[in-house]
Amino acid sequence: MRRLILLLLVCPLVSSFSQELNCDVTVNFEQISSASRDFLKNFENDVEQYINTFRWTNEDFGGEKIQCSMNIFFLSASGDNRYTAQVFVGSRRSVYRENDKTDQETIILRILDERWEFEYFPNKPLYHDEFQFDPLSDFLDYYAYLIIGFDLDTYNELAGSSFFQKAMNICNQSAGTAFSGSWQQQSVNYSRFSFADELTNLKYQPLRLAFHKYHFDGVDLLATETVTGLTNMLEAVESIADIRQKQNPRSVLIKSFFDTKYQEIAETFLRHPDRTVYRRLSAADPNHQITYQEYSLR
Repeated sequence: MRRLILLLLVCPLVSSFSQELNCDVTVNFEQISSASRDFLKNFENDVEQYINTFRWTNEDFGGEKIQCSMNIFFLSASGDNRYTAQVFVGSRRSVYRENDKTDQETIILRILDERWEFEYFPNKPLYHDEFQFDPLSDFLDYYAYLIIGFDLDTYNELAGSSFFQKAMNICNQSAGTAFSGSWQQQSVNYSRFSFADELTNLKYQPLRLAFHKYHFDGVDLLATETVTGLTNMLEAVESIADIRQKQNPRSVLIKSFFDTKYQEIAETFLRHPDRTVYRRLSAADPNHQITYQEYSLR
């Protein structure tokens, strides 16, 4: 289905195709009172149903769904139905052998969003509205668009652009609302605005092209053309490191790539015949050099 998916992305069809996401949502209420938990008894199901039943695109994914997860840890609750939570968002896709899907997977996205502020009212349906900001549904929309955009970028160069722009639009709509703080800036490591801003900025397009190369011409080639796959992956990794050095040493997008991929990179290059390749990986990704050094000794 690898080539079929690529073809369908080039020629999208408007139809009643099945939903794109299969998101596993888990919720942790340990830090809030039992009284607050009672108001949230349907929250997990409401979020999961919203993400998995909404039609996010007009594209045919060949019957496949993007596998993703959202782990929500509630931090506080107030009497006016206002909550804060920390959320881990992840997605993955199958690795392909030529046109056939294998039983292997590669992680595509891993993000820890440290502060989500929103309101939730029991029995109030979640609505998708592209023109009016809502801190609950728009948070879910934002990450749905990121998950889809990143997945598409792995199959076809820059195929996720329209979805990254939708995520950026949500960030812009948050400005001036009572919830804008958690959208514009959270920490030096991550903010939703900075992440979407880099994804839609033309100067970061080479990074997205390298992201595509890493997966489509790298990970997906390892089973049939191991040397070529490893070469393309290494070139992609070093290209992304070069972009960081020249463009922005504090890029949240590049940090996210290496935080997501370093373990996979380290394990994959055990297939490389020359262990000195780990020196190049350490130079490209110094934040995880201890891991690369450990693997170089195996």
